[in-house]
Amino acid sequence: MLSHNDPFPDMQRRITGQIGALAKALPHCALAQIVQSIDDIRCLARDHGFAAVETLASRLESAVGSGGQRAAILTYLDAMSDAASAPGPLPAAAQEAWLASVAMRLGH
Repeated sequence: MLSHNDPFPDMQRRITGQIGALAKALPHCALAQIVQSIDDIRCLARDHGFAAVETLASRLESAVGSGGQRAAILTYLDAMSDAASAPGPLPAAAQEAWLASVAMRLGH
């Protein structure tokens, strides 16, 4: 159960807010801005225990670096937002399920 002083919900809102802002700005962003925004989200997720978001962001950085299409970027961002919105830190099995869902959506 989350306590009244638990920072987890605030971090969830901050991370999902950054993901949403990137998704909205995506059509107008240069590649370098996209990569920087993804890295910012990845670091924030890492620093606050959102391991699934961190892993997805890392994979997204790799995809963008190898010329990933914007549709794939949005798929990753959706999965990252879903993972960040989970009711608490995800167990390893749930993290793997999120990663598998992205792979399925991308046809891998």
